[in-house]
Amino acid sequence: MDKKQQTRKQILAAAWQLFAEQGYAQTSTRQIAMAAQVATGTVFSHFPTKLELLKEGLQDKLDETLALASGTDTLDNPKDRLLHYACYLYQFYLEQQEFSRELFRELIWQWHDLEAELEAFKHTLFSRSHFNPIAAGLLMDCYFMTLLEGLHSQQNQQTMLTNLRDKLALIAL
Repeated sequence: MDKKQQTRKQILAAAWQLFAEQGYAQTSTRQIAMAAQVATGTVFSHFPTKLELLKEGLQDKLDETLALASGTDTLDNPKDRLLHYACYLYQFYLEQQEFSRELFRELIWQWHDLEAELEAFKHTLFSRSHFNPIAAGLLMDCYFMTLLEGLHSQQNQQTMLTNLRDKLALIAL
């Protein structure tokens, strides 16, 4: 790992430590720089905004969660597969609730940042059956609306999964 990568990793680790201790909104980039033992400008040269720190940190953790879910995915039906992944993902978002809310608050208007990942996830769900873009979009709508509702009303994972299962039961695939 070169010095630039090491500095980036150091900044990200310091940010996540402070986010966990103080909360995202209460943590400043100046505090992150001090904790990472770098200049504030160095933080901005690696991460143009505090949101970028949040996004990258969550993405790393999300990738680990998706890898775990993928390792136990033996289902064929896209609806069943979505429920399988949702079990892992809803738990992840609930464990990172403050960060998840902040991220979705920002990303709701920057959806293009997620398009490639969402498209890949849709294809994952349908990789063992015929891909139907309309059905894939509908599954994502159900998944995300259930997630947002669950984060908003502070539901637990089981309630969220039950709500998603009930919605998916209305869709014929």
